[in-house]
Amino acid sequence: MCPATLLLAVADGPGQAARAWADGADLIDIRAATPGELASIRASLPSAVLWPGQAGTGSTRPEPFDADRLAGPAAISPLPAGPPPASVVAAAAIGTWLGMPVIRSRHTRAARRAIDMALVIAGTQRPASTLRGLA
Repeated sequence: MCPATLLLAVADGPGQAARAWADGADLIDIRAATPGELASIRASLPSAVLWPGQAGTGSTRPEPFDADRLAGPAAISPLPAGPPPASVVAAAAIGTWLGMPVIRSRHTRAARRAIDMALVIAGTQRPASTLRGLA
């Protein structure tokens, strides 16, 4: 049985970090955070695991699979009000299926659902709920 895939949420500030954490992110990407924003995120989310960015050569930290960048430029722009592009959801599901240890996305809720779905289909995670239907 392979380990679960982690969701790395991209947050541009404390508000987005709190929303991403509530939506099911496992890690919060803080590369773009200022020192003040970083302190605010740490104060408001003390149990959150923060991702400081890429380490130097020889690091054992895995490179995240960027679902937004794979999906195209429309997915990288600031979060739209509507649903996320289907390509982001597909990229997160495919990355999970291929065994990527970390999926990075701005669309936390949709990516979390896609990751969970792929893990359930692969048999490495139990479904959150089941419904039995008889025809």
